[in-house]
Amino acid sequence: MKQPGVVAALALVVVVTAAVLLPGATVAAVATRPAKYTYQEDASSDFIRSVGTFSVTVYKLAHGLTMSYTSTSQCWSVASGEGHEYWMVLTARNGQGVYARYVSIVWGIPGSESKTWKLLSFSSTD
Repeated sequence: MKQPGVVAALALVVVVTAAVLLPGATVAAVATRPAKYTYQEDASSDFIRSVGTFSVTVYKLAHGLTMSYTSTSQCWSVASGEGHEYWMVLTARNGQGVYARYVSIVWGIPGSESKTWKLLSFSSTD
């Protein structure tokens, strides 16, 4: 007969291990969105994946890093001038295969060319 405490402890170990080992696992982001970003975007949409990919690509080119976009767990936006600002929590993988979470802010005009888009900030949540 298994003890209820032992079963609960084993379940917790499985969940924590899955969250650490599986890069696609959904884990609550450390970052809290600023209040000005009021519209919640669909983080799994093709458009938001494109914004996330843009963000990681610009950052890696500017800093000479090897990294690739993996996913976006949160994305909120606000109108800003002629475009929108997108505040997002995303996951990227470095050249050694290590996954990390980042907070990025991107400004752009949906439907426009990539040269009109700007990476405003990019920082680690760690």
